[in-house]
Amino acid sequence: MGHEFRLERRRVRWFFAGLLVVSGVLDIVGALLVQHQTRSQVLETLLPASVTVGGRTGAVLSGFALLLLAGGIGRGKRVAFRLTVVVLGATIAFELIKDLDFEAAALFAWILAGLWWFRHHFDADSDPSRMRWGLLVLVIGLFTAVIYALAGAAILHNELQPEFGVVRTLETLFAALAGSPSRYHAVTERASWFLETLPVVSYALIIVALTQLLRPVLAPRAAASERERLHGLLQDLGRNYISHLAVHGASSYHWLDGKGCVAFMLRGRTALALGDPIAPPALVADAARDFVSFCDRQDWIPAFYQVDDPVPYRELGLTLVPIGAEAILQPSTFGLSGKKRADLRYALHRCERAGMRFVFAPGPEVAAEHAEQLEGVSGKWLQSRHSPELGYSLGTLATLSDPDIVVGLAFDADGRLEAFVTWLPVPARKAWTLDLMRRRPDSAYGVVEALIVRSIQEARRRGIVEASLGMTPRIITSSNGAHGLEGAWRAMYWGLDRFQRSRTLQRFKEKFGPRWEDRYLVVPSTATLPEVTVALVRAHIPPMSATAAWVRSLLRPEPSEGGRRALA
Repeated sequence: MGHEFRLERRRVRWFFAGLLVVSGVLDIVGALLVQHQTRSQVLETLLPASVTVGGRTGAVLSGFALLLLAGGIGRGKRVAFRLTVVVLGATIAFELIKDLDFEAAALFAWILAGLWWFRHHFDADSDPSRMRWGLLVLVIGLFTAVIYALAGAAILHNELQPEFGVVRTLETLFAALAGSPSRYHAVTERASWFLETLPVVSYALIIVALTQLLRPVLAPRAAASERERLHGLLQDLGRNYISHLAVHGASSYHWLDGKGCVAFMLRGRTALALGDPIAPPALVADAARDFVSFCDRQDWIPAFYQVDDPVPYRELGLTLVPIGAEAILQPSTFGLSGKKRADLRYALHRCERAGMRFVFAPGPEVAAEHAEQLEGVSGKWLQSRHSPELGYSLGTLATLSDPDIVVGLAFDADGRLEAFVTWLPVPARKAWTLDLMRRRPDSAYGVVEALIVRSIQEARRRGIVEASLGMTPRIITSSNGAHGLEGAWRAMYWGLDRFQRSRTLQRFKEKFGPRWEDRYLVVPSTATLPEVTVALVRAHIPPMSATAAWVRSLLRPEPSEGGRRALA
């Protein structure tokens, strides 16, 4: 599905949504204020007065229904389309019944014909559980209205004329819904109030049911069996440097007919795919297209976070936003000679002289043996940066339960854990990706640099071809970060502590002499970027509200450039 078609569909949806709002208002105003005297007199000879009054009331109610359905039409909901077709058909009948308003009936018939002509633009699903709940609420609402009418009439039988009867009470209820005169006559004010509340209670319950029917689809959470299945798929197709986090950071999976998978997290209406689709390289474009179509059917905004190859997405007409660069090096050619590696040599020699010991082991083994020290180091590191534990595109201590993750540990001469790093596997590239870097605030200078140097040497020993030091987010300064696209990105970067230190991270990684590869955020269009940006903040820090992130971006001063010790 190309960008032009998505843009056309969006325009069609919002055009009809606006048209329904205008027509709904006209329907309500016309029923209350406009009356064709001559036509009404003709109609009175054909139909009882109670029917024409009911038609006027029905026109008002259908106007309110169109206003309620306009939002669903704007989101392209299939159920909203079907209900709108029914309501428009009923509106045409009401316009003719109330006073032979042929002009209004013709207008609504024209809207109905146009809506039907563009029906293929309204195919977004609603959440099945919400639809079932909405239908149940509708049934319960009607049942409750009947019980309310019967119970109220029975209690107030001395204040109503004629005497109480089940059939008469049901006729009164249906007459109230249609806006026709009641079968009862109220003797007291309390009885009059009761009769007036019958349509209010009934329609309130119906509106609640409609809102449930129009709720967006909720992404199903991945089951343990699906995560195991994806874990196996990653062994052959895991090419993106953060694809391994799909097992941990993503909450839902979209399977591609057994040929691949898109791991994503739904935040609001944005479906955030973690990296590229996990599929054979030749099928990445098809997989992305399938995911975009899937999201379109659910009324979601598709987005791919931290993709490496822009070509498949450009072919689909999607918008690519540069978000940073990944630092990649080859362990086989990495060395410490030369002036540019002087700081690394100094850090390594200093740690060795201090008796620092470096250990590498699988995540579960490390977590079982050093859990308390790991939590202590991580907790103090997060506390020193006033930052919560991020997720989604970053691992946490919980991910150490994965046996494929390699952990590097640095112990001092007394056996105290000074720092640790974690490496994610990228099997299809025979690569590692640096994920967590944590150290004690009072650790020896250069302990993380030394630990990474030893990690690269360990990777070379294990036959690893590439090692990624992770993505460094795009550097945004306050001078160009106040407006438009830059403002949106600044809001996200400042909402996440990791992104506030972009320049410091870049200087830190430059010590290792990597090559830099651009990374992108893929969105349908720039118009969706603000909503996607808010979703990214929510994905990384679930408890943090989007408003709080924006306020924090405006109020918190930009960090200084000098005097920092670089750590991710």
